[in-house]
Amino acid sequence: MAVGRNSRNINGFIRDFREFALKGSVMDLAIGVVIGAAFGKIVTSFTEDIIMPLLNPLLAFTGTDWRTFGIPVGKGKIALGSFLGNVVDFLIIAFALYLAIRAIARFKRKEEMAPPAPTEKECPYCLEKIPLAATRCRACTSELAPTVERM
Repeated sequence: MAVGRNSRNINGFIRDFREFALKGSVMDLAIGVVIGAAFGKIVTSFTEDIIMPLLNPLLAFTGTDWRTFGIPVGKGKIALGSFLGNVVDFLIIAFALYLAIRAIARFKRKEEMAPPAPTEKECPYCLEKIPLAATRCRACTSELAPTVERM
C-alpha cells in the first residue's frame, strides 16, 4: 500500500512540475537566458575584435596585449588585465541594455499616451452626453442620426 501512495506522490510531483515548467513566464525566462547568452557572446566579440584593437596601442603599457597583464605573486599572478577586460565587457553590455530598455520604455510611453476611443457623443440640441450608438437623446428626446463607427 505504501508503494501506491509513493507512486501517486511522484505522479503528482511530475504533473505539478510540468505545469510549472510550461507556464508562459518560465518559458519567457528560459528564452531570455538563451538570448542573453548569445548577446553576451556578440558583445564579447565586439569588444575583443573591434574595440580592443583600437584601444590596445593606447593601453599597451606592458608592451603586449593589456589583457594578459598580471602582477606576479609567488608562483602565480593576479590577472589584472583580464579583470579589466571583463569590466570593459560588462560596461559595454550594460550600456547596450540601457539603450534597449530606454527605447522600449519610450515606445510604451507613446502607447500609454494614446487617448482611448470615445464612447459618448454630445447631443447637438441640448449638449448632453449620450452613448455613441444612441439614436435618441435621453435628456431632450431629440432624434439623432446614427453614428458611423470607423475601425
